[in-house]
Amino acid sequence: MSRVNGCSVQLLSSICGVQYRCNALVMGIPLTDYKPARYPTNLLQKDWSKRKLHYGTDRLDYIKKVHDVEVLPDDVWLVTLPKCGTTWMQELLWLVMNNFDFETAKREHLELRSPYMEFDYMINNDLETCFRPIEQLSRPRLIKTHLSLPLLPHQIWDKKPKVVYVARNVKDAIVSEYYHARNVGAFDDKTLDNYVVEEIEGTKLHDPFLHITEFYALRHEPWLFYTSFECMKMKLRQVILDVCQFLNKTIDDETMKKMLKHLSFEEMKNNPKTNHIWELQQVRAKHGLQPEGQEFNFIRKGQMNAYKQELSPEVVNKVDNWVEWNLKDLNVTLDELLLMDNAKAE
Repeated sequence: MSRVNGCSVQLLSSICGVQYRCNALVMGIPLTDYKPARYPTNLLQKDWSKRKLHYGTDRLDYIKKVHDVEVLPDDVWLVTLPKCGTTWMQELLWLVMNNFDFETAKREHLELRSPYMEFDYMINNDLETCFRPIEQLSRPRLIKTHLSLPLLPHQIWDKKPKVVYVARNVKDAIVSEYYHARNVGAFDDKTLDNYVVEEIEGTKLHDPFLHITEFYALRHEPWLFYTSFECMKMKLRQVILDVCQFLNKTIDDETMKKMLKHLSFEEMKNNPKTNHIWELQQVRAKHGLQPEGQEFNFIRKGQMNAYKQELSPEVVNKVDNWVEWNLKDLNVTLDELLLMDNAKAE
């Protein structure tokens, strides 16, 4: 088993969301078809019998339990695919929800202020305590998850708390996943081109196109705020204002300046409280491991369309065709999913 900084790839690749996408490839974890007890038929009218869902064969008891997680009316749920600006939006949301308390944000790890729902079970495998981090969270709760719409707690569909969804160009997300996996010791013998080709030709745990388009279809619902990594890059100030409006909060000019600085790429990259160091520490503590070598660093480049410079022209063409073919069946363009027309117009 590959190791980095004294920790196994299987555990480290779970940090901040690559989840089974890396784990299944690295560890050979089998996936199985899964059908939840209920589908969100009250939100989207579609043939749910054709919606393919896959989950780790060894964790079906967990995902079944997720279905019945209690949702509170003042919750805010942040939903994304991995490596899609989750941490960026998570910090933004927490600050808006907590009266722009920068001091606490600089002092306390983001994962403690806003738990990643799947994380506890990933490292502890305890069904009795796996939701304790979110159950003990002070209200209003900000909860992060990478689960697709039909795998979320069903009370989200019924109670309709505030939900924030961040999309990202899947071409950049796949590249970012590769470097995240390399950062934790996986795929030392695999090139980026090879990884990407295997990803787009293989079966995904979270089909990225259905994951995004199901929330895109709900973007006009008053309880859902839909945006994209690209929108945040191009017009962060406006996204902050929109989030404030969505959460019924106000922000003055001086606080906006502080937000823009705090949420800048350099500040986020150099902030140990937003680089998921706490999660790494939990994994090490669980297994009695000591830090070794270079410290884990989660935030890498944070760029748009970087895949064009990092992939070979041949693989870029394959990825472009893969995206175009999948979205053609879903009757939507990538620019539409990323709200790029709106971003360019403002």
